[in-house]
Amino acid sequence: MKIAELSRVSGTHRSTIHHYLDLGLLPRPETLGPRLHHFGPEHVERLREIKALRAQGLGLAEIRERLATRPRARTPPRRQRRRREGATDRRAAILDAAARLFLDRGFEGADVQSIARAAGVGKATLYQCFAGKSELFVECLDRLRFTLVPASLRAQAQSGLPMTDEARLRAQAVLSRFAGFRTMTNLLGAAAHGRDLEVAARAREALHRMVMNAEPSLRRAMTTGELRRGDTELWAYMLWGALLALGDRLALDDRYTQAEALAVYLEFMRRALAP
Repeated sequence: MKIAELSRVSGTHRSTIHHYLDLGLLPRPETLGPRLHHFGPEHVERLREIKALRAQGLGLAEIRERLATRPRARTPPRRQRRRREGATDRRAAILDAAARLFLDRGFEGADVQSIARAAGVGKATLYQCFAGKSELFVECLDRLRFTLVPASLRAQAQSGLPMTDEARLRAQAVLSRFAGFRTMTNLLGAAAHGRDLEVAARAREALHRMVMNAEPSLRRAMTTGELRRGDTELWAYMLWGALLALGDRLALDDRYTQAEALAVYLEFMRRALAP
């Protein structure tokens, strides 16, 4: 099946499927041509398994570790591996170039020709990897969200720490790279209310994923009694808003240190959500 069919059958958005492929959570599809990739039942099964594990509160790093213990599939021929590796390198180069231009120019100001030129590829190659600028926009910002936080820190934050400790790690990651997170939030928020309906839908989904990164921790804290019963999705949005407001205050006023602001944020969270 093609990726559109895989998305429909599994209930997983195309951009999420591409992201899982980039992270190595899914086996590579069979490549039959520059823009022809075939997925099979093993991809549907894996996507459903990932969804079930995420519902249990596991982060992507934990899921990747679990899946890494599975027996490896048969290694494809060397020629096919080289072709796939080359396509992966081109895709990564395009995503990196697009992320820089979107952050500098916004969605409207970054045209496909400029992105292709910055990535060192032709427009035809770019369209072999991505359906269009809207798909590229959301995917590269989703990618940038993960690059803003080091993998070691993400692993710590997803390792089942107590809610306050995990919140401290997440807040430190955002505040230490606040300009990048604020720019991403602004771009996604603007795109989510834009005139292009496809871009708006995908931007809303990407923004939701970014905010909901803390929601599994809140659910775990609720089961252990650290957190009172309530709507963890709304709390995740409220805490994200508070964290952005805190970052804006630090950027505008140097009377406060990051450590002081972080202590206030954690105290606010504890008092607001305590049982």
